[in-house]
Amino acid sequence: MSTGGEDEIELIKRRKLLEMERRLATMKKAEEPKKSEPDPLALVKQHLLGRGLEVLEAALEQYPKAAMEVVKYIANLYRTGKLREDIPGEDLYELFCNLGMPVRLETSITYVKDGKRVPLSQKFRQG
Repeated sequence: MSTGGEDEIELIKRRKLLEMERRLATMKKAEEPKKSEPDPLALVKQHLLGRGLEVLEAALEQYPKAAMEVVKYIANLYRTGKLREDIPGEDLYELFCNLGMPVRLETSITYVKDGKRVPLSQKFRQG
């Protein structure tokens, strides 16, 4: 027959054992090299075509927080395999516009004169 004192000692032993197991598990987790997920921005940049990088950088400059959320969402689509094809710059531009973030891009109009590209603004200055 076990007495109340023996039951109490057994309970204390179990608690100590559980505490030691928890500490050991915590130490093992700390020792494991952390699996770092690829940077969402780098992942999305790999899949951009044409002027996609220019559109993305302009969007991040003009709408930093919102554009980064879009980048994270797109990166998650690539990670889960729901999106596999690359994104043309025009499609990315349209996506940002549809989300209420019209991205302003640096544009210029040029014409070719004597085999050289000349900005239209220069043509107006000449007369």
